Amino acid sequence: MRRSIIAAILMATTPLTLAPPAHAIFGVGDIVIDPTNLAQNILTAARSLEQINNQIQQLRNEAAMLQNQAEDLLSLDINISVELGRIMDEITQLTEDANAISYRVEETERVFQTHYPEEYEDWSSTEMAEAAVWQWETSRAAYQDTLVMQSRIVQAVKVDTDILDDLVDASQSATGNLAVQQAGNQLAALGIKQDMQLQQLMATQYRAEALERARRLQIEQESKTRQSRFMSGASTAYTRR
Repeated sequence: MRRSIIAAILMATTPLTLAPPAHAIFGVGDIVIDPTNLAQNILTAARSLEQINNQIQQLRNEAAMLQNQAEDLLSLDINISVELGRIMDEITQLTEDANAISYRVEETERVFQTHYPEEYEDWSSTEMAEAAVWQWETSRAAYQDTLVMQSRIVQAVKVDTDILDDLVDASQSATGNLAVQQAGNQLAALGIKQDMQLQQLMATQYRAEALERARRLQIEQESKTRQSRFMSGASTAYTRR
């Protein structure tokens, strides 16, 4: 449109540039018009107007760019870190409060050496009986801990499902790259938390199975010791006879 207006102005002023030299109109002493100068002034004004329009458009583009940047930096309106931390704290606390052998390395080694000996030669029958009861109670407690951990993680899965729905909805309505990135980070954190839950569950499950296996091995060892003692006693009695 601007080009069409400028072309029309130039066409309108072209005859004026071919007119005779400037002269007065309305008689002597009246206003003097120079056609060439008039055309030049009109052309200069048109160019100035186009320059101003270009500057206005540039400012509009810069404003739009700033607006896009502001939207791009909008934060995601959801934060799951508190809920994830709370659930993991509860699971960790369940591990710390385990009824069976503690999960601390030093405590585990001490208890195992005390209650699961390699030999029972120096143990009395009463001591072996007491050890057998303790081993059974510990094995039972370990399986109880496993069941409790399973129940807690099942409850956590329900919470995770609700969190996942919220994150998906938030990511779909995200307006900027920052919000999208935050949604992705929180989804990754949710996956890591579920992996940690699985590790906790596997630890308790394997602990229960290991203790039960150890208890059975000790029963076998105790049986061998009792049988050896019985055979030794029977042999002595037979010799005396």
